[in-house]
Amino acid sequence: MKKAWILALAGSLVACGQPAESPDGGNATAPATAEHETLQADVPESEPITSPYELAESAPNDRDFAALAGYPDTWHVSYGWPGEYPAGFVVLEQGVTVNGRARPNPDAPANVPCTLPQYANYQIWNRQRVERDNLEFIVASKIEPVTMLVDARIETPGDEGMQVLNLKAGDVLSYLRYLGEGFAIFDVDGQEYTINEAELRDISSMTGMALEEDQWVEVACIGGTRAWLLYDDAIAQDDIVPSPIVGFGEASDIYPDEVDKVRAEGLELEAFQNQPFDDGSVD
Repeated sequence: MKKAWILALAGSLVACGQPAESPDGGNATAPATAEHETLQADVPESEPITSPYELAESAPNDRDFAALAGYPDTWHVSYGWPGEYPAGFVVLEQGVTVNGRARPNPDAPANVPCTLPQYANYQIWNRQRVERDNLEFIVASKIEPVTMLVDARIETPGDEGMQVLNLKAGDVLSYLRYLGEGFAIFDVDGQEYTINEAELRDISSMTGMALEEDQWVEVACIGGTRAWLLYDDAIAQDDIVPSPIVGFGEASDIYPDEVDKVRAEGLELEAFQNQPFDDGSVD
């Protein structure tokens, strides 16, 4: 279970995963295909996701992920992984198997062995992998109450431009999920709004609040089965590391000659993510 600290977003990004040049200055070999992985025709390049809001709004219309996941009512389930640079993970070696689940719920048995293709990068911006394997990304976030401490007028984007919420001291909002770039989705009186967290800084109870969330991806396993993998379970594997950060909206499977570099930088990023958060408060 990931724990994201609200109003204290990490600004440190690790830049890696750039395709290396060959010794003669030409292009590097294209990402290799794992043995036994079934390849389809090349997928044409598609426009990368350019806004964190699209992550939450691009869910297929024919799947009820909340019902499928079966989390309690105190959790919010929605499509897309959060963050202006969403997380992901890379498979570094051949034959890596993760125990997945038939549905995206931590209480479901992890009894679906899923062997993943070497060099695959499971990141929502890796459109070729997403489309080839029909990947689905969802996040389950524990709903947190946020109480207004003072009266305030809060701006929020709507279908017809910006609108203003007139909130009163004592009003309770429900924090549903983080989007990116400081924006999150809140429930106010049964209606969902996108609000910049900075608007609530120092005027509500949310400063320093910790958000519990589970990030799930449904993957295609070698051999034809499908499984739901929890991000934390995936990166706990020795030969799986967090995805390299190349650029905004940019991601792809890695190249064979990048394995050592991606492993080192991925382990560094994982160690950074696991550091305890210090908000500077004094006990």
